Amino acid sequence: MTERDGSGHVPRISAALHRLSGTLARRADFGRHTGSSVTTLVEGLRCETEASGWTIASDLRPAMGGEGSAPTPTVLLSSALGACLAIGYQLRAAERGVDLSSVRVTVETDSELRGMMRCDAEVPPGFTEVRYHVELESRAPTSDVARIVDLADRLSPVLDALTRANRVRRTVSINERVA
Repeated sequence: MTERDGSGHVPRISAALHRLSGTLARRADFGRHTGSSVTTLVEGLRCETEASGWTIASDLRPAMGGEGSAPTPTVLLSSALGACLAIGYQLRAAERGVDLSSVRVTVETDSELRGMMRCDAEVPPGFTEVRYHVELESRAPTSDVARIVDLADRLSPVLDALTRANRVRRTVSINERVA
């Protein structure tokens, strides 16, 4: 668990959240957003995704035919959950003027390769279980910190995306390659 230096993050984060809350109170349409990313298979199984000015690489392990040159998509998903939760705890703590001296989230996922390899498998192709453990240090009363954790979990976009059924729509374009 990394201890942070407490260099004024709480007031800065709290002020930003206060400004955003005020804007949302005045303009209900504020904050609506459509995210977009474009992923391209670049070589073998290695992909590069362009999203919000970032380039994010992913690959599969050699046992699956990849080169192991970048995190797998499921590693990226579990790390996104851990980061979203850790950030959420800090956001909600700052909002309440609580200093968290350290935050650590451990995410564990269970999956079975046979779910991804065979359509007739009795297990799903994705995670069969997701678990996370939160470690926080703070001088604030334990009950206050526990309320922050509960609120942050409830407001976590990535945790919500993993636990709530989402409408998913697909479109496909198949272009004939001309020699």
